[in-house]
Amino acid sequence: RRVLFRSIDSRALTYAEVKAIASGNPKVIEKASVDAEVMRLNRLHSQHSETQYRIRSDLRKLIEKIPLSKQHIENLKLDMAQRINTHGDAFQIVLEKSVVKDRAIAGELLARIARRASGAQDQFDIGSFAGFELSVRASLWGRVEFVLKGKNHYALDATETSLGTVRSLEYFVQNMEDRLAHKQSELADSEKKCGELEAKIGQPFEHEAKLQSFAVRQKELEEALDITKNQAANSLEAEATEQAVEVEQEAETESVKTKVRLTRVKTSKMTAKVRVAMAH
Repeated sequence: RRVLFRSIDSRALTYAEVKAIASGNPKVIEKASVDAEVMRLNRLHSQHSETQYRIRSDLRKLIEKIPLSKQHIENLKLDMAQRINTHGDAFQIVLEKSVVKDRAIAGELLARIARRASGAQDQFDIGSFAGFELSVRASLWGRVEFVLKGKNHYALDATETSLGTVRSLEYFVQNMEDRLAHKQSELADSEKKCGELEAKIGQPFEHEAKLQSFAVRQKELEEALDITKNQAANSLEAEATEQAVEVEQEAETESVKTKVRLTRVKTSKMTAKVRVAMAH
C-alpha cells in the first residue's frame, strides 16, 4: 500500500479511489501504475515536441546563414586579389589625404584620429590602406574601430599603443588566407549540420503507440472504477452540503437578529414603566 501511495501522490485522490484502495481493489493498484506510466510518457512527448521546435528553429537560422557565408567567402577571395603588398619598405598608408610611409608616424596619426572618433555616432572615411578604403567609428563600451572596406567590411579594434594599431592592420591584410580557411571550415560545418537537422525534422514520437495504449487502458480503468461518475457525485454532494450550510447560517443569523429586536422592545417597555412609576 505504501508503494501505491508513492506512485500516485502527484495528484489528489478521489473519494472513490480512497475507498477502492482501502478495499484492496487490484484495479486501483493497476490504475496507479498506468497513471504513472501515462505521466512519464506525456513528459517524454513534451520533450520530443520541444526538441522538434528547436530543430526547426536551428535549421531556419542555418538556412538563412549559409547563403550569407558563401557570399562572404566569395567577397573575401575578391578582396584578397585586390590587396596591395605592405611588407617591409613597401609600407604605405593614406591618412586624411596625406601619404605616410613611416609606421611610427602612421601610428601616431591613427591614435589622434581614434581619440577624435571616440564617442562619435557616425563612421568617418579617413583614407586607404593596402588597397582598401579605411574608416573609423566608435564601438561599444567606448572603444574605437578601424574598418577596412572592400567587398566585405573588416573591423579591427584600435589598440592601446599607436604602433600596435598599425601592426594589427598589417597582420590582418597579410593573413587573409587564414580567415578564408576559417570561413570555409565554418561553412562546411553549417552545411553538415543543416543536413543532419533536415533528417530529424518530423521524426515521430517513438513511444506514441505505447502512450496511446496506456491512455486507452487508463480510460477503461476509470470507467470500471466509476471514478468519473463518483467525482461528479462527490462534487454535487459537496455543493449541496455547502448550500445547506449557507442556508443554516442564514437562518441562525436571522434568529439572532429577531432575538435582538425582541430584547430591545422588552427593554423599552420596562424603561417606560419605570418612568411612569417615578412620575407618581
